[in-house]
Amino acid sequence: MRRRVVVTGMAGLSPLGGDWPTIRAGLLAKRSGVRVMPEWDGYEGLDTRLGAPVPDFAVPGHYPRKKVRSMGRVALMATRATELALADAGLTGSTLVTDGTTGIAYGSTSGSPPAMEIYAATFYTKRSLKGIAGTDYLQFMSHTCAANLAQFFGITGRVMPTCSACTAGSQGIGYAYEAIVGGRQNLMVAGGAEELHAVNAAVFDIMFATSTRNTEPERTPRPFDRARDGLVVGEGAGTLVLEELEHARARGARIYAEVAGFGTNGDGTHITNPDVRGM
Repeated sequence: MRRRVVVTGMAGLSPLGGDWPTIRAGLLAKRSGVRVMPEWDGYEGLDTRLGAPVPDFAVPGHYPRKKVRSMGRVALMATRATELALADAGLTGSTLVTDGTTGIAYGSTSGSPPAMEIYAATFYTKRSLKGIAGTDYLQFMSHTCAANLAQFFGITGRVMPTCSACTAGSQGIGYAYEAIVGGRQNLMVAGGAEELHAVNAAVFDIMFATSTRNTEPERTPRPFDRARDGLVVGEGAGTLVLEELEHARARGARIYAEVAGFGTNGDGTHITNPDVRGM
């Protein structure tokens, strides 16, 4: 019989807040998380000055220093979202997380840009290793979220990093679903995280895809409006706990929803302008 997959935990951090109740309240109040980024003024040719950062995010005081030194902001946000999602699923401190029956599928476009900036500036500009920390690479490697989550929470099942730009988090959830349907895991931590940095805005700015309503941050982005002028790059983290249905029922877990299916493919046409017939 086909194994069914349900959602038993969820949490996130976004420009609207650091937990789901705060985010939900912000959505209902129609609050915008977009703001002007004056720290980007020094980048020549960067037209947008708009970003959507997670406000007031700091490393929780109970996180062991030894475990967080390999994390940049993106992995730290992923860790916090996952901590809250596991708590929401009733799995805080549970041996189910560490006994090999739980895995991870987690995505991000890249690792932490500031760590990458330090490494590149020192190595390529100064042609030196002095000033580069042993943990810098661990912070900017593309699989930093998935790897650090596994170490932080002691997860010993399969670890699947997804690094596929805007679909990284969605593919993480999909691959987690497939791991459970296929009988490889009973539980999966799934989701994605991104860190806001000028380099991320620049990628879209070069393609003329960013909003330049720099004096009206509260009025953009507006994707379904005739006057739309582009996107705004933000940051955050979102984690779901996916679980095999009977496993969830057996432990009395709260079930939010069922994942009915997943599909992913390439269009084989263009890397930034996909052909809808192939999607």
